[in-house]
Amino acid sequence: MNARHLPNLLGLFRIVTTPVLFVLIAIGTPTGDLGAVALLLLMAASDIADGRIARKLRVVSPLGVFLDTISDKIFVAGALLPMVERGLVPGWVALLIIVREFAVSGLRSYAASAGQVIAARQWGKQKLIFTVTALVWRLVDSAVRTWPGAPEALLLLASFWPVVLGIALVWTIGSGIEYFWKALPLLRPATGVTQRTIGDEG
Repeated sequence: MNARHLPNLLGLFRIVTTPVLFVLIAIGTPTGDLGAVALLLLMAASDIADGRIARKLRVVSPLGVFLDTISDKIFVAGALLPMVERGLVPGWVALLIIVREFAVSGLRSYAASAGQVIAARQWGKQKLIFTVTALVWRLVDSAVRTWPGAPEALLLLASFWPVVLGIALVWTIGSGIEYFWKALPLLRPATGVTQRTIGDEG
């Protein structure tokens, strides 16, 4: 396999394994939950790695950017939906996260149609890490509560998942606001729009 294709393959990996993630969570067993935890961590690691690999190999491409942009949204939604179905997270939490993704994606598409590029912001990059951490924490909590004789310290630590989820929501909302704030010049009526990257002024 040509190493130059690795970033794109990692993006495809996250997309094609999302149904597996969905099923692991949906079956509602401790084994399934822990399997989903392992897969989520692998997906998140691949999402962090593919961009770095592409830049190092100088193989950044429109296809790679597209896969990197949509794959994290797909696997996060693939985890959230069965978790809502099982009552592990409230439906409004999933709605907030998914609506934010649609809103930012729509904003970027609008910017592209106007000849502008909205660069990924730091809050947006951190948002995925916090979201995956919160989902993993919740799944671990669900799994350990069924273990006979689970250590009290582990049960206590796992019970803090609402705090981690709250932090993820703060980053979800904050990063969405940041994207739209930086895009205000684009959203205001203007003439003579030229190609540039929003938010790169410093």
